[in-house]
Amino acid sequence: MNRTDALACHVRRLGLVEYEDGLEAQSLLATARKADLIPDQLLLLEHPHVVTIGRRTRYLSANVGDHLRVSPDVLARYDVEQYETDRGGAVTYHGPGQLVIYPILKLLGRRRDVHQYLRDLEEVIIRTLEDFGISAERIPGQTGTWVGGEKIASIGVHLSHWVTTHGVALNVNTDLRFFDLIVPCGLPDVRMTSMAKLLGAPVPMELVQERLLIHFQEVFDRHLVERPIEAESVQVLLRTPEGKYLLLKRTERDGGFWQPVTGLIEPGESPADAALREVREETGVNLEDVIPPDRPRLLPLPYVHAFAFSPADALPLFIREHSFLAALPTRPVIRINPLEHDAFRFEDATTALSLVRWKGNRRALILSERLEAAGDVHPANASQALHL
Repeated sequence: MNRTDALACHVRRLGLVEYEDGLEAQSLLATARKADLIPDQLLLLEHPHVVTIGRRTRYLSANVGDHLRVSPDVLARYDVEQYETDRGGAVTYHGPGQLVIYPILKLLGRRRDVHQYLRDLEEVIIRTLEDFGISAERIPGQTGTWVGGEKIASIGVHLSHWVTTHGVALNVNTDLRFFDLIVPCGLPDVRMTSMAKLLGAPVPMELVQERLLIHFQEVFDRHLVERPIEAESVQVLLRTPEGKYLLLKRTERDGGFWQPVTGLIEPGESPADAALREVREETGVNLEDVIPPDRPRLLPLPYVHAFAFSPADALPLFIREHSFLAALPTRPVIRINPLEHDAFRFEDATTALSLVRWKGNRRALILSERLEAAGDVHPANASQALHL
């Protein structure tokens, strides 16, 4: 990279990202940044419900359970996952309506100061909140940003060879009740707040992102360059009347793992058209022939997520995946494409969940089962039946 590139920072607005996919994306980008293969990166995203456990947690108490106010079974009932991470800080919660900011920066010169880096992150949040009429502050001895004694933004970072990962979680429209399930940041008496709570109404996430980018550029002296997601894809669950799902096994050359029908959206294609085409190409099944015209051939699941992918000997790229369900009237004859897959099987949801490799596939399977349990597969009712 030349000197101009070194001051650039690529911004990616990713939308919903599974937590484990977020970890993988940061790892791929940090590795490339250490090798100076890419400029600095800034990821803006939201996670599904998840509790993350930072390095300081076990320093405060060897028993992680001391930082949870409910049992793991209760967390599971609320669809809240748990992950131990290498970031600083204790336990926190991420979920829909919370803006998560992951800077992958190579700190140079005078910026090689961890404490100053934390203060700079706080400054970005303070300036952003000021644009919305919210007066935020620091509390001496505590990392994060506070409003009237309540915490609105949590910070936990990791540095390796002066390249940063993890970052900031700003409560924009967050459901604050989920913080009642944990001891946030290891502070038993802390109260959490959000922009929506303080302003009395939901706040447009895109507007918060816009203001935050302006202040990030100012505070960190970076030239921000918006980068689009490089590709879009589909995953299609084919479910039989017996409640079994079609799984395809990738060839060993392509990883040898099990997954539903998947594929990239071609230029000019809609996600639904791509889904119909991929089913034909990968299984030999034409859904327009198999499913009666009075029934939906595809049900769009309310689950669109992004993830990073690193082709062999290439730089990481991002893919946004759209999810669909096809409720088959009978079990069809499957003719796989031997160039892509070498086996197929129909399995119930429990077995399918144990076989598929990627979190996004598992999430779609769970949502499909909930939709079936709701007893209504009409597209107009899908969003009400399913919740992330």
